[in-house]
Amino acid sequence: MVQILRLVPGAREREPDKHHSRRYIEFMPYAVTAPLDNAAAATVERMWHELADRIGDDGSVRLSYAPHISLAILSDMAPAAKIEEAVFGGVLNNWEPFDVVLASIGVFPGVPPVVWIGPVVTERLLTWHASLYAALESLPVHPHYHPDAWVPHVTLSQEGLSSAAQAIEIVTSMWKGPINVRLERIELVRLRPVQILRSEAFRYS
Repeated sequence: MVQILRLVPGAREREPDKHHSRRYIEFMPYAVTAPLDNAAAATVERMWHELADRIGDDGSVRLSYAPHISLAILSDMAPAAKIEEAVFGGVLNNWEPFDVVLASIGVFPGVPPVVWIGPVVTERLLTWHASLYAALESLPVHPHYHPDAWVPHVTLSQEGLSSAAQAIEIVTSMWKGPINVRLERIELVRLRPVQILRSEAFRYS
């Protein structure tokens, strides 16, 4: 069973028109992400292509980056080398691969709205994210990615190329049940166009 519909300003009131806008990305060009494993990514990519083929909502396809959960977005005021050091020289050493389950569909209201699928939020997921934020706290992390505001999600539609209702109708028609995901890699990327600055797998104990 899928949980529908989560309209999420978040723990802090969001600025809905800036969450994924191009202007927002111009000033917040770095992202720390956890890509989905290949099987889960393929499922999400089928949704992306269905959105593109049926209603012309091809923003996620054109991004040319794998389905992922964003863990932090940072300003261009943060030197990439410092972000890299905080992530790959610190917290990554303490992380092991673990599983999450994508089981809900949600919307960040705004202009444009952002339609997404989200994982079941567990204590381990929140602790994991908090440890990353602690390593990045001295850097300009966007408030939406602070521990008390973060809403983990995998984006499906974000550029206003279709209505949220249209996107949700298509996604629910394709839904086969919860999507099991193995998180086993972290990446630092620069946004638009996407450039992967560093990518490493989690360590197995």
